Amino acid sequence: RLRERLDSLGAGGSAVVVGDGLTGIETATEIAEARPGLSVALVARGELGARLSAGARDHLRQACARLDITVVEHTEVETVEAGRVLCSDGTVLASDATVWTAGFAVGPVAATCGLEVTERGRIVVDRSMRSVSHPDVYAVGDSAYAIGDNGRPLPMSCASAGHTGMQATAAIVGRLAGRKIPNTRLEYLGNHISLGRRDGILQLVDREGEAKPKHVGGRKAARIKSGILRTSLWTTSHPTFGLPRSKRRLVVTPDASAEKASRGRPASA
Repeated sequence: RLRERLDSLGAGGSAVVVGDGLTGIETATEIAEARPGLSVALVARGELGARLSAGARDHLRQACARLDITVVEHTEVETVEAGRVLCSDGTVLASDATVWTAGFAVGPVAATCGLEVTERGRIVVDRSMRSVSHPDVYAVGDSAYAIGDNGRPLPMSCASAGHTGMQATAAIVGRLAGRKIPNTRLEYLGNHISLGRRDGILQLVDREGEAKPKHVGGRKAARIKSGILRTSLWTTSHPTFGLPRSKRRLVVTPDASAEKASRGRPASA
């Protein structure tokens, strides 16, 4: 629907992206690159790219300048109206299409069902991704509150979803097969941000989750991100790849009552 909306604007239209997290940055740069006729603005609550290293922040600002993105920092959006966005510092931004990417939220289903959750509604799980309150329930991705190998909670991200998903799969298969459950990696290595299709930032983090001084930027980072996305698409289309194969085949046995009933029918039947 967003694509259809942007296509309908044509040259001279305007779009505002609210939120400067990874999703907001990627959305703003993708729109600006794909539709150069639009006026694009990005609203950040704090400093743009605050969790990145100094070099990566500079690279991000240069990318926004190259794509002619208006960056509004240290402010919050108070009101979204038809045709404009009002910020807390008095800034008024024209907006034919507003994209809201400010923060993550977890659905209330788990808490409503009685599972043990955090104050934000994330399901508390053990090392195997099994609910600590309901052992028959497994949780992965943004809905799971899991502790990584560094002793810190894994952040809500696609990278965390991949690791927790692999751990839950290994745990479920192991328990069903009566095997020892392996511990897969539960780590968060960093942020990989697309800045359109030909630019990007790869920012690694240390064990405390803080940005390392160095980063990879430009086309090299974009190619790495493209490779990651292709791999993700392939693994999604091959969900059983790497899982243990059963050495026994299931055989369908005839139902005894059905056989008896068929023998009792007349030949004409």
